[in-house]
Amino acid sequence: MLFSFGIFLTPIADTFDTSTGPVAPLFSTAVCFYYLAGAVAGRFSDRVGVRPVIVAGAVLMTVGLTVSALASALWHLYLVYAPLVGSAVGCCYPPMIGTVGRWFQERRTTAISLVLAGVGMGTFVGPIVSRALIDSLGWRSTLGIYAVFSAVLLVACAIASDDPPAAPGAKQLGLSAILRSRRFLMLYGALVLGGPGFYAPLAFYNDHAASQGIGSQAAALLVGVVGASSVIARLVISALGDRFIPMRQYRLGQLLMLACLILWFSAGDSYLLFFASAFLHGVSWAVWFTAAPNVLAVWFGVADLGGALGAFYTALGFGALAGPAVLGFVIDNSGYETAIALVICSSVVAWLACFFPDRL
Repeated sequence: MLFSFGIFLTPIADTFDTSTGPVAPLFSTAVCFYYLAGAVAGRFSDRVGVRPVIVAGAVLMTVGLTVSALASALWHLYLVYAPLVGSAVGCCYPPMIGTVGRWFQERRTTAISLVLAGVGMGTFVGPIVSRALIDSLGWRSTLGIYAVFSAVLLVACAIASDDPPAAPGAKQLGLSAILRSRRFLMLYGALVLGGPGFYAPLAFYNDHAASQGIGSQAAALLVGVVGASSVIARLVISALGDRFIPMRQYRLGQLLMLACLILWFSAGDSYLLFFASAFLHGVSWAVWFTAAPNVLAVWFGVADLGGALGAFYTALGFGALAGPAVLGFVIDNSGYETAIALVICSSVVAWLACFFPDRL
């Protein structure tokens, strides 16, 4: 739902008779709530269990989508969609990954890769289905349909969830000690810088391609390509098992993201380059996000993995605020190439910063 927002961007702007500039920060705000809620939910799930957190996410998602479908002004979406839908994602994502990380001690990379393949599958299917539903029924009815599906799927997920038994002798540094460590803070800063480059394509691929004369269905497919290539890459990573050094894998993912942005900058009206950029975005996403939980687990253990991961991902929330929120106005005033050049610069610095934690 969240990563399909680029498909809703122009329909919402048209409904409220505005440009994409005032609408794009809605995505950034929702993402920021996602990561802020994830920090709290991850910590909560580490202490009391994952099931009540997912139930809270189911309620927030269903109510948020239902009320958003009835919005009569853009500010209503900022008041409802951003905090409720964003927080719902935060209640599910870090707690689930943290729980799986504690269940699987020896094949953790494989298990987390398979779970994250679900995120990629949603990103693949979501934009394609959203485009078809919006074209047929409008964005309001599409949100209503998603509200029903969210309620069913997340409640089913809560029923199926279970917490692992406490591992004897598990490393427990405590979340506060983890968050104060220089390694964590250095990688956190790098992620803040990398956030705009990660979220800008998800928010603007669709509209940028359409502005170059590419058809609406083909443009909508680009975010789906991100999801599909992400699924494939995560399945490959899961098949390879724990053969990668997590920090090296993390840096590789950052480098692939930088290559994706350079292809996007060069795309012009070439759908082939748009497609290649989207494909590389999905691969880099898989490599990078699969590595992150394992980096934290190797450094700090798994006892507080949900809380540490939730706190770590707040960096992407701040990056998202500096990404789609700012870039929407840059695009309105200076065009897509200027906006993409800005995120390429921040992504270069983010990649270089990933080499410093190994020296601490």
